[in-house]
Amino acid sequence: MQSRTNRKGSRRHPQKPQGAGILVRTTHPPPIKPQASHRQRMRFLCATSGTLTVSFSDLLDCLLIATTATQVFQQYDFVRVRLVEVWCASVALGTPITVGVQFNGGSSNGLTGDGRIISDTSMSQEPAHVRAKPDSRSQAGQWNTNNATSSAFTIVTPAQAIIDVECDYRNEVSAPTLAQNVAVGATIGQFYYRGLDALAFATTKYTPITGAQAADAI
Repeated sequence: MQSRTNRKGSRRHPQKPQGAGILVRTTHPPPIKPQASHRQRMRFLCATSGTLTVSFSDLLDCLLIATTATQVFQQYDFVRVRLVEVWCASVALGTPITVGVQFNGGSSNGLTGDGRIISDTSMSQEPAHVRAKPDSRSQAGQWNTNNATSSAFTIVTPAQAIIDVECDYRNEVSAPTLAQNVAVGATIGQFYYRGLDALAFATTKYTPITGAQAADAI
């Protein structure tokens, strides 16, 4: 009787390492994205109560670079909104306070914007708070170029409200766009922040909150 190990055809052969002897060929290098892109969450302090309509030019003017003492250019050419978040505490217990965000440009098909209003009211120690995201198919949720007349969103804020705006930015291979308002005493090559209303640090009612404060804002 043959043992199990001596049966015909039971000779074992060493296995080849996986992939051995296989030549892998690449037809061409993989595609890349040559455009610089960046996601930024920006924070602003509202000095006075009111309503502000923010254009796509305003959002592009939030991030600037100086080429002269008076000229600052937008760092990016395209922008899209990811979210807007607002907080504000009541000035006194029992006194109502309201914050709100609206994505503008309502249209029949909703592609421009749905005009939806997101608001919250508080009368307690807990601040009024909204976190609003545009529809990905709406204008605010898609890539937009420098356009001062096209509204991204509108905010309603009391004084001392904190406003966070998170955006995606992207550039193109073209000459940069000059900011809507001139600078004073800028340092060439320095990056700067501006208010949510695209005004300079000294005049904006929506002050950018940065690590170095005025040193990085103009």
